[in-house]
Formats: sequence, C-alpha cells, structure tokens
Amino acid sequence: MTSREREIFDLLVDGVSPKEIAHKLNISLSTVDFHRTKLYRKLGVHSIQELLAKYSANNDKAPEPEAVISVSGTKKQSIHPTSAETISAVNMGFFGSTDREIGGNSTAEVYVTKEEIGGVIIDSVLNIKIEMAEIGGDREYAQAFTHKYDVLKRLRKANGIRFKARGDGTTWYLELKTPESTEEVRFANYLYEFGTIRDQVIVVDVPYSSLYLAEWAEKQYYFDFHKETIIGLDICTKPFKHGNTSFFLQIFDFEIY
Repeated sequence: MTSREREIFDLLVDGVSPKEIAHKLNISLSTVDFHRTKLYRKLGVHSIQELLAKYSANNDKAPEPEAVISVSGTKKQSIHPTSAETISAVNMGFFGSTDREIGGNSTAEVYVTKEEIGGVIIDSVLNIKIEMAEIGGDREYAQAFTHKYDVLKRLRKANGIRFKARGDGTTWYLELKTPESTEEVRFANYLYEFGTIRDQVIVVDVPYSSLYLAEWAEKQYYFDFHKETIIGLDICTKPFKHGNTSFFLQIFDFEIY
C-alpha cells in the first residue's frame, strides 16, 4: 500500500465513513473513493464487509459495524448488542418504485416470504428483485421504498437502522429521504453503501452518523441531514455499476434504534 492507502485502510477498519475520512484527511470524497477502489483491488475484496471480515479480526482497535454470518449461521464477527425491537418486514411497508413514471422500463418486485436461512425459520423476509432498463442520462432507478407513517415516526426519533441481509454480491444503498429530495433533486438523499457477499448473511448497521450525501449532490444541492424531517426510506442499487442489470436482495430482522 501507499502511505495514503494505508491511512484510508486504517480509518476504514476503524469504522470511519468515507465522508468522515475525506474531512479528516482534508481531501475530496471522490479521492477517498479512488483510493478505496485501489485498496479493494490490491486486497482482493469487493466491499467494506469483505474488508472487515478479512482484516479487522486481527486489528485490536477495529470496531464491528457489520457482522458477517455464513449461511450455516457461524458468526465471523460479533454483533453489536441492542435493546431495539425487531420489526417484521411486513410491518415496514416497503413497495416497489421505479423509473416507469418518467418513461423507463425498470422493474422492482418487492414481496415478503417465510424462509429457512442458516437453519433458522424466518417468518418475514423482504425480497427485492430489480431489473434495470437503460434510458440514458443516469435517470434509471428501481427501489424498495417505504413512507409508512409508523415507520417514519420511529426513524425520526432513532439514531440508526440495523438489519440482516443476504444478497447477490453487488453493492446496495440505504437512502433516507428528507424534504430536500424533491423532483428536481430526486436522488440527493443521505445514504449508506453496503456490499453483499454471495451466499452469506451480513448484519448491516447504519448509525445516522455514518450517512453521507453523494458527492455529485453535495456540489449542487448541499443540505444537512435532519432526522426529524425524514419522509421516506429506500433500498436500491446503482444501475449498471457492476455491468449487469439484474439484482436480488433479501432483508430481515429490521431494527430502528
């Protein structure tokens, strides 16, 4: 590693978000992303979860923001203790929202099933199946979205969100919408990026302090995040980022803490 890459590596395994790293090192978020991409390539990982699973176990000061659990249920990292109540996926009120309203052809199937995962029967698993269709101008989107009133009330009083996820090995995003997320700045949400590992369950822990505004949005529409004004929550992936158009994610054991 270069000296800069080592700095960023140490901060990543310490649980520091990319935005906080940019501020701490006095560099742009895009520069952090550039070095992080090079780091992942050199270390043979594809996400922060893989980085933590591979390296933080031998790092005394590394926190455990996201536990990785094999499908068999073997814990690779301990999970943060919590007194938060687990919320059924059915009660989260997610539905599919896509670019069809602006002339696109992307689809988002959002449905709840009962499944056995890691030898445990899960009564309420949220399934998100996305098919992206390119329409140009970075306008494509497909997501699972909720603005259920009871959920919003809890989000506005909380300090973070935690859930278990089993995905397709690609990167996903949790995004919190506030009143600034208007038609004009549709995608300017505060967000959290999490990678998935195929055939493994991970615990995604998203304290609000780790949310960041995407750099493109920050340059044009900067606004502070205020949890008291949350108007929606979505879970999505970025179109064509991985060279494919089909994405699948399962989520269960939601906690708003």
